[in-house]
Amino acid sequence: MFPLSSLGLFLDLYELTMAQVYFEKDLFGKATFSLSIRTRPKNRPFFLFAGLESFLKLLKHFKFEDEDLDFLESLKIFKKPFLDYLKNFSFKGTIRAIPEGTIFFEKEPVCEVESDLISAQIIETLIINTLHIETLIATKALLCVIAAKGIPLFDFSARRTHGISSSLHVARASYVAGFSGTSNVLAGKLWNIPVVGTMAHSFVEVFPSEEKAFKAFSQTYPDRAILLIDTYDTIKASQKIVALKDFFKKNKISIKGVRIDSGDLAELSKRVRKILNNGSFKDTQIFLSGSLDEKEIKNLLKKKTPVSGFGVGTKMGVSEDSPYFEMGYKLVEYEGKPCFKLSPKKEILPGAKDFYRVWDKNDKFLFDLITLKGEPVDLSSYPKSQKLLNPVYQDGKILYHESLEVIRARVKKEVERNYKKRIKISQKIRTLFKQLKKNFT
Repeated sequence: MFPLSSLGLFLDLYELTMAQVYFEKDLFGKATFSLSIRTRPKNRPFFLFAGLESFLKLLKHFKFEDEDLDFLESLKIFKKPFLDYLKNFSFKGTIRAIPEGTIFFEKEPVCEVESDLISAQIIETLIINTLHIETLIATKALLCVIAAKGIPLFDFSARRTHGISSSLHVARASYVAGFSGTSNVLAGKLWNIPVVGTMAHSFVEVFPSEEKAFKAFSQTYPDRAILLIDTYDTIKASQKIVALKDFFKKNKISIKGVRIDSGDLAELSKRVRKILNNGSFKDTQIFLSGSLDEKEIKNLLKKKTPVSGFGVGTKMGVSEDSPYFEMGYKLVEYEGKPCFKLSPKKEILPGAKDFYRVWDKNDKFLFDLITLKGEPVDLSSYPKSQKLLNPVYQDGKILYHESLEVIRARVKKEVERNYKKRIKISQKIRTLFKQLKKNFT
């Protein structure tokens, strides 16, 4: 996957070149960096926060081994006192974040890091990389879940995701979003995600006939056989299954399902369903796969396609229609003084912040409120209000511990709330921003 022993080197070089200057100039003051997504693609109605646990566990391994320091020394950039400092480095700051499985919108602070300047600076690459991929995929996967309207979805993306590490993040993020399982066996082991699988076209091709392939597979798996029927001719393959009815009965075999991976999935599924029903295979399920995402799933269900489950792969696994988000990690406060950025289309609101979600008494979402950290807020009229940014890591200890099942339940409830973007910025932040803008322009 990746060498955890050298995880301290997983950063962009400029993190260290800046850090060496901070070190030499004795800039060890308390800094706050805020993580958010600048803009929202038109094809994303919201974002789903994911990857927090993954990041925090990696952060525990963010250290510099002797061989890492030898490599840095070989670059002829870094001096011995700074390398000695890195030798004893481990992140000891405080991290506040919103819970995994929370829906959010652009420009909302979903994670804030408070630590000495060097510590907060050099984890930038790690935090963006980890939270970005799982948030990216969880958001895409949730759109698929919503489109499927309760029909189970399974992650089939491992072979085409961008590397081994990515495939694991995808399996976790899609499960968080509501998928029912994954074909990725390693992900199943790591997170106790249900693993699923059928057969490949190569399996059918090995045998002299489809009938013999179906017989062999079902004899080995008499209680869980799902047969791939589109290797040669989907309709004829389904007819062959019906013709093998006596063989299955004699050998006490129950054909759990068939899978169609190509062609006109809606039309083929309808025809196969009719053949199976007429042949006494009414309980045999139909699973569909092949270039599916929320748009294809929605289209299939609109055509009243008979289907019991979807295998969703590449388009979800690489978030094909929106392959990246503009996630940024920016300094907002140093030594108690607010910092901000004025670059066109990349403005950053100053100061460490709090983030509240406000509901009415009937549990209906009203608005999100962003304030300065510690700013007095009167939400007594909204007793169901929730402060979303809370400590998840402090003094080298992970404080955030939630099972994937708890997170999945949160996602389900979030979807039911039908969020629309409504963000309020406190007057204190607005006033502070205007003052700083006036001073720097």
